[in-house]
Amino acid sequence: MNKFIAIFSMSLLLLLSGCGNTTIEEQKEKTDGAVKEAFTSSAEKTTDTAGNVSLYLPFGADIEKESPNNIIISKSSNTFILFTNPNEKEDSELLYTMTVKDKNNIVAEETFQKENRFGYYVIKQLKDNKEYELIVGVGGTKMTTQSTMENLAENSEMMMKIVRSINTED
Repeated sequence: MNKFIAIFSMSLLLLLSGCGNTTIEEQKEKTDGAVKEAFTSSAEKTTDTAGNVSLYLPFGADIEKESPNNIIISKSSNTFILFTNPNEKEDSELLYTMTVKDKNNIVAEETFQKENRFGYYVIKQLKDNKEYELIVGVGGTKMTTQSTMENLAENSEMMMKIVRSINTED
C-alpha cells in the first residue's frame, strides 16, 4: 500500500509541476494582446529626459547610458536598448522592414496601424534557445531586449508603453 501511495504521489507531483509550464504559443498570444493594448491606448506621460528625448519610464527603470540615437535602460536585471531615428515619422515602416529582412529565427511578428502610427513587435529565437530577442517599435523608434519566454508579454507591454511615449525635440 505504501508503494502505491508513493507512486501515486510522484505521478501527481509530476502532473501538477507540468501545469505551470508555459509554451511559446501561449506567450505569443499574451505578447500580441499586451502589445496591441499598449499600442492602441493613450501614450503614457513622459517622466524622464535623455538628451533631446522625453520618455516615460516605469517604476524601477533607469537610464544607464545615452548617445544621440540610443538610450540604454535597465530594469531589474534586464537591459533595454531604445533607438530613435528623428528623421522617421510614426508611420514609417523602415525599422520594421530592416528588422524582419532576415526571416531566420523569427518566432512571431505582428504589425498594427492606428491614426498615422505604424507599430510592430518581432520575437526571434536566440541561438542558445533559452532566450528570445524581443523588438517593439513605432515608426522611427524601436526598443530591443533579450527576454526569457515567461517574460515576453510583460517586457513587450512595458517596451511599447515606453516607445509610444517618446517625444523628440529638435
